[in-house]
Amino acid sequence: MDETDLPLPPVRCLSKEQAAVYLGIGVTLLAQLRVPCICLGRRRVYDRVDLDAWLDEHKGERRRAGKEALWPDLKDSTGDGFGLLVDQCNAPQRPAHTPKRWD
Repeated sequence: MDETDLPLPPVRCLSKEQAAVYLGIGVTLLAQLRVPCICLGRRRVYDRVDLDAWLDEHKGERRRAGKEALWPDLKDSTGDGFGLLVDQCNAPQRPAHTPKRWD
């Protein structure tokens, strides 16, 4: 059997595009989530083993995209100071709103 007939082992390190596809997310979100990577000179690669471990650590976490922090909280628009963005699943119960009296 010739050495050239042996199959190549599966690729372990992925580019950012490949890592994003592997995780099922976009490249921009991959950068925002700070997924562990390995720097090889100027090149960054993502190890499949590290990606699997990172994913296992973050299972069940509810993460927002982060854009909400950039949106203004317009207290006057809602009247209660809670702003426009409330996560309905994990939101604390709102206190009963009492209208302000202008005496």
